[in-house]
Amino acid sequence: MRPLPDKTRFIRALRPFSLVVAVATCGLGVLLALRQGEADPALALAVITAGVLLQAGVNLVNDHADRQSSAFSPAQRRAIGRNTRLGAAAFLLAGLFGLYLVWLRGWPMLALEVVGLAGALGYTGRPVNYKARGLGVPLVFLFMGVLLVGGAYYAVSGRYHAGVFWLSLPFSLFASLLLLSNELRDYEADLAEGLRTLTVRIGYERAARLYRGLILLLAAVTFALGAAGLLAYAVLPLLSLLCLLPPLRLLGRGPAERQALAPATGRGFFAYGCTLLAALWIAQ
Repeated sequence: MRPLPDKTRFIRALRPFSLVVAVATCGLGVLLALRQGEADPALALAVITAGVLLQAGVNLVNDHADRQSSAFSPAQRRAIGRNTRLGAAAFLLAGLFGLYLVWLRGWPMLALEVVGLAGALGYTGRPVNYKARGLGVPLVFLFMGVLLVGGAYYAVSGRYHAGVFWLSLPFSLFASLLLLSNELRDYEADLAEGLRTLTVRIGYERAARLYRGLILLLAAVTFALGAAGLLAYAVLPLLSLLCLLPPLRLLGRGPAERQALAPATGRGFFAYGCTLLAALWIAQ
């Protein structure tokens, strides 16, 4: 069996496959605003950039709380320190964009950003560290889905309505699915390190069933949005869910082969996100 990849390496720590979450969720909020005549491309780009920087920051500081673990060598601890500094820089840059948005939209935007930053820092930051409390999968649904889509929409348009919430649900579910794929991939390592993620708490088999269940729920929500008239051409994102067949097959593989699970899920998110955004664009 070949050795597992070193998760302290910059690219692995950055988790590029997960950045599609920020692009898709912020992009959805921006697109919904642009459809209503809020055509400010510079502001839209600023919102998406801030979302990507925030996601990158969360990813890069992910291992900071555990860097003193005996599982890491001195070189790996130094790599974690470097990643943490880069993550802090990403947070700072995102904050600069955020200050502009607060100046533009006022205190509601400030409240959204404070909640979002608290969620980002609390992911692995102590004393909260909700990932280690088994709360990562449900809270990512809120922070990287509902809140990010709604915040992007409000930042561009200055308004909010119920339709934005309902249309944010598919990406919110996919964000949780992507995090769960990460936990399933790292199950053995997290178990050995005593990291009590949701997957470690409920066991691999139950977490794998949850993964399958989230896909079914995602399909049901997409169909319901189409039936309710909120998502024309819902058949397009529904067909894109076929891209999740490869990661589904990986669920039954060993730890080494399962390293491809999270990137494969990320590619599924990319396909779904592109087709959902295309469906909304075509229907405008």
